[in-house]
Amino acid sequence: MRLSKILKKKPFCNNAIYFFIAIILLILSLKYPLFYILLALYLIIVVLKTKIIIPVILFILLFFSRIMVNKLITFEEKNKYNVYISDVINDNSYEGYIGINKVLLYENNHDKKPGERYEVSIKFNKIEEKSYDTDFDYEYYYKSKGITKTGKVTNSKYLSTDFSINSIKYHYLNYLKENLSEDTYLYVRALVFGDNNLEDDVKDSYSILGLSHILAISGMHIVFLFSIISFILLKVFNYYKKLIPLVIVSLFVVVIGMPTSSVRALLFLIIGSLNKGRIRYSRLDILSISGIIMLAFNPYLLYSTGFILSFFVSYILIIKDDVFKKSGSSLIDSYKLYILIFLVTLPFVININNKISIFSILLSPILSLVLGYVILPISYILALVPILDIVFKYVFIFLNMYIVNLGSMLPTFHYESFNIYRILVYYLIFVVFIYGLYKGSGIYYFSMLFSYLLMIYGIRYVDGSGKVTFIDVNQGDSALIELPYSKGIMVIDCYNSFRYLKSRGIDYIDYLVLTHSDDDHIKDYKDILDEFRVGVIYYSKYDSRFDELLAGIDNKKPINDIDKLNNDVFNIKVLGPIYSYDDYNSNSIVLKLTIYNTSFLFTGDMTLKEEDDIMNKYSKYLNSDILKVPHHGSDTSSGLGFLNLVSPSESIISVGKNNNYGLPVREIVKRLENMSKVYMTKDSGNINVFVNKEGYYIKTYR
Repeated sequence: MRLSKILKKKPFCNNAIYFFIAIILLILSLKYPLFYILLALYLIIVVLKTKIIIPVILFILLFFSRIMVNKLITFEEKNKYNVYISDVINDNSYEGYIGINKVLLYENNHDKKPGERYEVSIKFNKIEEKSYDTDFDYEYYYKSKGITKTGKVTNSKYLSTDFSINSIKYHYLNYLKENLSEDTYLYVRALVFGDNNLEDDVKDSYSILGLSHILAISGMHIVFLFSIISFILLKVFNYYKKLIPLVIVSLFVVVIGMPTSSVRALLFLIIGSLNKGRIRYSRLDILSISGIIMLAFNPYLLYSTGFILSFFVSYILIIKDDVFKKSGSSLIDSYKLYILIFLVTLPFVININNKISIFSILLSPILSLVLGYVILPISYILALVPILDIVFKYVFIFLNMYIVNLGSMLPTFHYESFNIYRILVYYLIFVVFIYGLYKGSGIYYFSMLFSYLLMIYGIRYVDGSGKVTFIDVNQGDSALIELPYSKGIMVIDCYNSFRYLKSRGIDYIDYLVLTHSDDDHIKDYKDILDEFRVGVIYYSKYDSRFDELLAGIDNKKPINDIDKLNNDVFNIKVLGPIYSYDDYNSNSIVLKLTIYNTSFLFTGDMTLKEEDDIMNKYSKYLNSDILKVPHHGSDTSSGLGFLNLVSPSESIISVGKNNNYGLPVREIVKRLENMSKVYMTKDSGNINVFVNKEGYYIKTYR
């Protein structure tokens, strides 16, 4: 049979969604083996329901081959490279191509432009590994953007300038930046050009309000642009053919760099325009075909939050008329729609900043209408006529102030991040909920969804185990202690730990202990004080730099070896500092923590001198199950006599890979290995110690 005849019959009408889901499960299974089982079960269901198993399997094999081709592409490292600049991110980074390989390069205060070619020397980076389950996955993030390598440019020599479609966007954005006020420019850049560089507090507020998807170029934006062009053709030129606005919109999407959500919207528009004849694809078919095409070009798009949110919101817009009967009130219908969008995007919105506000449901539908029908048209007008910003700039200033204030005023719940398996269970229940809406019993199934969310939120309050996490913070120190039954949170040092603390859904820290004032132990303390409520900040009594660092803070308390911190589930004995030393490391707080019958010794960066003084005064208190090794395994501490008194079963070294200090010192590691099992954050990622009344066990991420 000829291909044209097959296409005229429009194969797999109302079945394209099965292909799309099969491809999604395949891609996920290559990272998470559990999904192989789900894929097999899913294929059995598909064949029983549709009898189209062979085409689905062929599609799966095709995509598997596509992914394997990516793995066969190698990158030969050498001294110099010919780089074609494809896009400029900011003053310190840009994207380019070395042959067919897309790279992200960092170069401070560069003046490079799209289309230019350079001969460059590059020091390539090893992509940072995940340190815990819900950590940001840089590897898959870069893959979703088609980036093969990242690196630091050490030397560059200009070669030539070629044409680049991205240069149009680059030069026009520079023109707008010079002619628009800052707030206006950032909104125009986000809503018209797909580059969301709004301030972090503004982004967080949109996330809390459940409006993050509005800031991406979506179907609403593309349809708006298509409609405007069609209107101009018809009313001004008295001429209209659908092909012309389609071509113009397509060129626009290419010029702005083909953001994921805009490509999805454009494909939906193009495929929909070709949907003619007696047999027609449903909108769900068109959405699924769009997704298949995009994943065929880059399977790793599935790990892009923009891709996921775009398709989820589109799915809800397609099924809303089937699951909700129109009420006769557009406002009520908008609220119903927003609740569905809120629920379908919830796990990913939570993973953005770990805050949600159910009160946002009352305001967000109205804000969505304002953004869609007021702010979006104004943004397009200003992109074409920036001089009008004289009038409209106050709209954006007010909008930012309103959104930020609203986001800070609304009561919020801090919620821990969803890992892939919690996400899977959530969406299985969500599908049941949608089915319940369709059948008219949505309230019952919503209670299942709500109960699942409540269970995740409340499980820490019924968990009788304590948990001590030695956080993988690269070359620094930080530990999180979560007491049984959520009876308290303690953070000991806070270098590069802010992101992990947020991911745990923490909103209140009972005790923040700053062992000493070196940056590799306290770097994030200001962010922590801004983000979390903190009960008491304990700091070293003999570290004079804290007088300035903690000036103006009321809830602080200096401690030394005479202090104790106790409650009904833990005991802390402060062992140091005993005296004031000239070396700030020697002034480190040293404390022994006991949860149930398991003991931990935290040592900061204490030196051999402080060790000797502590041994002389507190030798009988030093024996501990788990030792946080002093000073990242340096030979300035961990003397043999001290270690013999501690006699740990496990030793934890917080240290970064390939650090500039050559830590840990091999002699110290051997000394520790002779008496304990040694864990290092650089190898293990986060190191979790779970404590209960029977004892403890250790689980590492890697």
